[in-house]
Amino acid sequence: MVSIVRATAGVEGIPAWFPYSWAHRRGQIDALPFDYVDVSLRAARRQGMLAHLDHRPPIVMANVLTVSEAERLPRPLRVDQPQPLFQHLEQPFDLIAEWALATGMRRQELCGFQLHQVPDVAHLDIEEDPLVGIPLSTTKGDRPRTVYPPLRLIDRTHRYVGEERAALVKRLRKAQHGYRAPAALFLNCGGNPVTRARLSAAFGVAFLAAGVTGSGHWLRHTFAMTMLVRLQKQVATTPDLNPLKIVQVLLGHASIQSTAIYLRCVELHADTLAQSLAYLYGELVPHGRS
Repeated sequence: MVSIVRATAGVEGIPAWFPYSWAHRRGQIDALPFDYVDVSLRAARRQGMLAHLDHRPPIVMANVLTVSEAERLPRPLRVDQPQPLFQHLEQPFDLIAEWALATGMRRQELCGFQLHQVPDVAHLDIEEDPLVGIPLSTTKGDRPRTVYPPLRLIDRTHRYVGEERAALVKRLRKAQHGYRAPAALFLNCGGNPVTRARLSAAFGVAFLAAGVTGSGHWLRHTFAMTMLVRLQKQVATTPDLNPLKIVQVLLGHASIQSTAIYLRCVELHADTLAQSLAYLYGELVPHGRS
């Protein structure tokens, strides 16, 4: 019997516990060397249009030797990682990365951001208005959403518009008869709006070059977790504050369940987030970088 168990356990596609169950059913062994537990499958199933036709049981028996899938949780960037990441991004991708980190905007929202949406902040004082609300016109599911970038970031964006973007448009107008700059804020070297695919590619190259594990979406994750920590600290003086609900609104999540995952992330990465909090909501990027 032992030889059968060992041989069968090594066959590809046959679980290691199967021979024990086979032998137990035939009375060749008195007891199983493992127990069974109830496992819910509800969360793992996709809820689509035909979900009502799925008659599989919501709970099944699984032995304790079954290897569970590791929980995949978002991770924040460490305080020392944004700077080298930005240094490997050319204009306008470095500025786009700052917007993603400071506001949690998605790729489609960043690429769909319009030039006319950048507000005039010359009359604002950074001590009184450190963050500026900007309603988005392009969002996931077309749900209304407002982002709150730091005043310093808007100032840097105006510099990009007046210098890099303006120079690019002027050069293309001379080289291409009839060229007209699009309404999009962020333009590629050809004078066209930056696409989501190009943005993902630029972020991928920068993360690799900077030796940082992750993707552009980690900027959004970092914003969400840091904002959640910041709001949790404010609860001490503002008890009626609901940090999770506010982060849900800021991220544009349709369901608060999508936001709740960040509570677990905050617990796991408390030390990293504590170091990042002052950086992201103090300077975001130091004065030395212009």
